[in-house]
Amino acid sequence: MKTLTPQEIIVALNGLGLTQTDIKDRTGISQASLSRIYSGKNCDPRLSVVRLLEDLYLEVTEKCKA
Repeated sequence: MKTLTPQEIIVALNGLGLTQTDIKDRTGISQASLSRIYSGKNCDPRLSVVRLLEDLYLEVTEKCKA
């Protein structure tokens, strides 16, 4: 499986129907931080932020498989 960048995870979650507000509500990551990652202004977010995005991505994609 290809490792996704934080930006790619946000794009993928958007493609699965989640908005930045949904992602914010489910991860606790600020909308401003999500926007910076999405736009490429923050290419190196904190590991804790990356883990939260990865966890949400896995949760959402597992539900889609079920």
